Amino acid sequence: MRHLATVRLHGHLDRPAELTVGQLRDLPSHRVEVTFDCRTEGEQRHGYEGPTLWDVLCAAGPRVDLAARKPRLKFLLAVTGSDGHRAVVSWAEIDPDFGGQRILLATSMDGAPLDGSGPQLVVPADHCGARYVSGVTAVWLGPAPGPEPVAAEAVGAEPVASGHVATGQAGAGPAGAARR
Repeated sequence: MRHLATVRLHGHLDRPAELTVGQLRDLPSHRVEVTFDCRTEGEQRHGYEGPTLWDVLCAAGPRVDLAARKPRLKFLLAVTGSDGHRAVVSWAEIDPDFGGQRILLATSMDGAPLDGSGPQLVVPADHCGARYVSGVTAVWLGPAPGPEPVAAEAVGAEPVASGHVATGQAGAGPAGAARR
């Protein structure tokens, strides 16, 4: 029995899934011709075909408010390959309202199907091939980690005026210099 590679879609999705390359092939397909620099093999030229990452995630029901613009910008996609290689793509790169890049989960390379090895992440705008993840096993969608924004008033800081940061010290201006 032949092993079919699968991609696990998980994270902030209404319909997490595990898809084969054949199932990815059922989504609208795009073809790109790319040239990128591979650190170990030099310049590479290939033709890839497959669905866009946008189409794959939209089919899985992203829990991203597509009507609100700024809140979408906090979302990231972490793509993992069978060799453990990971790359991050921002939601804004694939969102048509922002970068709208045709980043693919390629199902074939140079006409050869990738059913056995798994799809490949293809980032046509990258000159360096480091985000070309082979044998993709997982795509995670979620918000970027980090502190939530804090209002200046909440931490007792003075408001910022004229491009200068308030220090909270009477008579001090930029870099702690005394005011005249």
